[in-house]
Parts: sequence; structure tokens; C-alpha cells
Amino acid sequence: MRILKFVGAFLATLIIVFFLSFGYNLDALRTLFKNTKDLKEGREWVSKTASLKGLTEYIGQHPNRVSVVSRSQTNPDTTISFSPNKPHTLGALSNFFLLATYAKQVEDGTLDPNEKISLKNIDRYQLPYIGSSDHEDAKNWLDNHNFVNSQSEVPLKDLVQAMVISDDLAIADYLFYKLGIKSINDTMELMKAKNTDPPLPFGGLYIVVKPAPADSSFDLHFKKLRKIPKQAFRDTVLATEHHFLTDNTYHDKINDRFDDDEGLGIGFMERRDVLSLFPKSTAGELSGLMIQLEQDSLISKGVSKRIKEMMNWPFEQQNLNNDFKYYGAIYDSRLGLLNGMDYGASTYTGEPFGQAVFFDSLQVAFWFHMSSSMMHEDYQQRLMWDPALRSATQKEISK
Repeated sequence: MRILKFVGAFLATLIIVFFLSFGYNLDALRTLFKNTKDLKEGREWVSKTASLKGLTEYIGQHPNRVSVVSRSQTNPDTTISFSPNKPHTLGALSNFFLLATYAKQVEDGTLDPNEKISLKNIDRYQLPYIGSSDHEDAKNWLDNHNFVNSQSEVPLKDLVQAMVISDDLAIADYLFYKLGIKSINDTMELMKAKNTDPPLPFGGLYIVVKPAPADSSFDLHFKKLRKIPKQAFRDTVLATEHHFLTDNTYHDKINDRFDDDEGLGIGFMERRDVLSLFPKSTAGELSGLMIQLEQDSLISKGVSKRIKEMMNWPFEQQNLNNDFKYYGAIYDSRLGLLNGMDYGASTYTGEPFGQAVFFDSLQVAFWFHMSSSMMHEDYQQRLMWDPALRSATQKEISK
């Protein structure tokens, strides 16, 4: 009976999360029923992971789907390292490298953080039904904080902050071109990020992976894309995004197709699977960058401090001061993917940590379960201050 109650509660939460993501309309309801089969995938793990301890069991049994690296700056013997070198999809974590490049250019004096940017220019990068709610959340956050002037312009520094908080893909794509591909690559080289793919514009990625513009079925299109060499795929994405931004006729045509198909026009499992084509990194490398950031040694002391000013938003907005002396993070959540990179020190021990966690290619029902309560964020935060959770995680991964 308890399991039935839990599953019932989960289904109710799933429906709420679904409509928040896809909108309260009949088309969204049809999408939900069309994906009924996909929503059964992984449901056996829903009742098993009602707690974070249950989540550690999932982690231990899925080394191909999960990577966890939690490093102590002062006590290396306590490091948790599970699948540290397994490449996983970055998603919005690639925005960290945009943030770092922005911080470096501001520190060098080549970029004005107070430069006014038109929100209409940002809207140009937005694809229908692709992170649309995140884009609206970013604009609402900017408006609620009175950062938007009468000409619908915002200071660049506040635009970057909105991207970090909301994972807005349109802002990320705007910054990708404003900062410049070469500058982003130079920043990554300074970081010695050898196991991390450079960012790509999200708009170009989603246009390329969408089967409809290629007049192909998903299976044939996906199979074809997986055979393309990495550099050729990158070149295709960049060329597609350039075409989208500079050709008004093509821009309108793509927007119409995404409107008609309500996004990619594919099922939940397929939406998850296409993320395997996106840029990747490893928990081992990203957690190392977090330790450098923690020590103010990532590129330079000035750059590190500017990055942390942008990443400390959870500490300021989520009332974490009871558990943390300080804390900063970038998270991402998109169908099948939950990940994050963070740093912080608990109020209990003062021990500083740098972490990176990937939950990648998750079963659909399990992803809805985790994302509905932002379980991955809770897991990462508690991993820094809860010795019982660290012990449970060590126990499961040692099996």
C-alpha cells in the first residue's frame, strides 16, 4: 500500500512538472499521452529512491550513467571518485567556460560589464519550445531586479548572471558569439581542460539534431549524425547557427518548423538520446577546476573571484547559510540529464570541497522523479556537509 501511495504521489508530481515544462494546453496533454510508453522506463527505481540513501544505490549500480567526484581541498583521503574519467554530456555546464571567458575579458579590461545589451537581440537566438521557460525565467529575473531599462536593455554583467541562474540557452548563444570562439578556446587552454569539448551554440545543436529539417526519420537521422567525425559535426553546427542568425528567410522557416512540431518533434527517449551528440566532459576534470576556483588559482585570483561572484547565487537565494560558510554552483536539468559542478565549505567542519556530478542518459520515469524535487542539487549540496551521505555513497560505489 505504501508503494502504491508513493507511485500515486510520483505520478501527480510528474504531471505537474510536465505541464510546468510544456504548458497547460491540449497539445501538451497529447504529448504526455503520446509518450506514455517512455514514461514507464525506469519506474522501478522511483520507489527505491525516495531518499538520498536510496539514490546512492542507484549510483552504485549505474557506473555508465553516473559519475561523482567530490574532492576535499584539505584532506585528499576523503575524496569520493566514481567513474571520474567517463565522458558525459555537459549541457548547460558548458556555460561555465563562457562565464570564465567573460570574467577574464572583464579582468583584462577588454570587456565592459556595464555595456547595455538589448533583450531583442537575445530573443533572436531563441528557438520555439527549446528552453523557452528558462528564457522567460531569465527575463523575468532581470525585470524583477530592475535591471531592464525603458529601452529593454540590460547591463552585460546582469545578463551573464541570469544565464548562470536560469540556464538560458539564448543568452548562452549570444555570449558564445560576443565573447568569440577563439577567446573561449584560449580560456580553456589556460585551464588545461584537455578532456572537455569546447562549447557549441545550443541553437545550432538543436537545429542539426532535429529530424524534420533533414526530411528524415529520427532513427536514420540519428544514425547518420553519430557517424560524422567530431570536427565535421562541430563545423556543421556552427555553419547552421550562422545561417539561422544571418538569413531571415531561413530563420523564419526554422522557427515555423519548431513551432509546428512543438520543438524537436520526437519522443522523450529520443530527446534524451540526442544529447549524446552534445559536447562532453568528465567529472574528474571539472571537479579539478572547482578546486582551483576554490583556491582562487583558476587562471588568476581576479578571474577566480569574478567567477565566484556569479556562481554563489544558490548560497544567496536558497538560504544555505545554516549548512554552508559559502557555496557556489552551476546546474543543469534537461530530459535524461541532471548534472552540476560546485564548490563550498560547510559550517560544521569548514572543510572546502570541489565537486562535479553527472546523471546522464537517465531512464525517463526516473529522470522525472529526480528532477521534480531537484534531487541532484540536494545530493551535491549534502555531499559536502553530511558525513552519513558520504559514507553511504562510498559504500555503494565500493561494491
